Amino acid sequence: MWAAAGCLVLIIAIALLSTEGVSDEILKRPSTFFTGPSGARGIYLVLQRVLPSVEQWRLPLTELKQAARRDAGTLIVMGPALLGQAEAGALNEWIGSGGQLILVANDGWVIQGSARSPLQTFLAQHGISAAKAVGPAVENAIIKTVRKGRIVYVSDPYAFSNSSLGKNDNAVWLAERCSEWGNRVRFDEYHLGFVQQRGLISIAAMFAVTPWGLVCVQLSLAGLVYLFGCRRRFGRPLEELPIERTNPIETVQALGGLFKSTKARALAARTMQQHLNAQVSAIVGHPVDLMNEGTRERLAGSLRIERDGLESYAKKAQAAGSGKSPDAELIQFAREATAVARSFSHGVVRGRRTGAVK
Repeated sequence: MWAAAGCLVLIIAIALLSTEGVSDEILKRPSTFFTGPSGARGIYLVLQRVLPSVEQWRLPLTELKQAARRDAGTLIVMGPALLGQAEAGALNEWIGSGGQLILVANDGWVIQGSARSPLQTFLAQHGISAAKAVGPAVENAIIKTVRKGRIVYVSDPYAFSNSSLGKNDNAVWLAERCSEWGNRVRFDEYHLGFVQQRGLISIAAMFAVTPWGLVCVQLSLAGLVYLFGCRRRFGRPLEELPIERTNPIETVQALGGLFKSTKARALAARTMQQHLNAQVSAIVGHPVDLMNEGTRERLAGSLRIERDGLESYAKKAQAAGSGKSPDAELIQFAREATAVARSFSHGVVRGRRTGAVK
């Protein structure tokens, strides 16, 4: 109930405060969008019937530079707001290149940033006095040639409003002035608050032609050349692979622990025989089986390996392979295999094998 009562009080307060009329002059602008008495929709439709090209201009006047190259035509400005410094320079260039400005205002169109100098208006820059145009708007219009173009000044901002079209011949006068200066007519709506919304592509294109935009474009092109030229791609970082552990001592300890737990003496002996045969085969360059008597004779003769050591290894290998030998004999067989492997790796001199076995 308290919340409902609060909402009711707010509704009543808003209703009472909103009963006052709009004191702003927004709805009194001479815009071609408005169909009210102060609007200029009527003259816009009339000129569309009698002239080939009539449009609403909703961009800054700095864009007139590009339009002047194709067809300058006529720019109609009625009751405008302040004029920017850059726009004033662009408008002067556009008029000098052959454009016609029809200014319908009660002042000389004050340039923004010139509050200290009351004479700093667009008309004052061209030597036109707004005070001389007092009286009937169309009859006292001031026309002045500026290089290849001209300026037409009408002192009444509502001279071409909807309410005045049926009372005088201002529409005929305006159509004659526009037809004398080409076929293209633009009604300025930008300085009346109607700004055209631009898309991302058009804004990016405008930025690209600026000095900073050119720098960004060059950096982008350099980045593309680097990416596609060097075949570099951005992506997720790859995890580093763990380093493989290849310590032979750890391998021996693991195998020894496995054989000891399972009591696989015969398997341990065969593993040592296979490992020794593979090592010797890699040294001599062909498959070798040290349990073969002919192989032992050839190896002892060609490589000068002591035949006694090879024969002792063969006997202990046979005993260990049966699986019935105790641990001491299996350990002695492992020492014999180690001595044979060292003999093939480093050569054997008298007494080295005995020291290695010990």
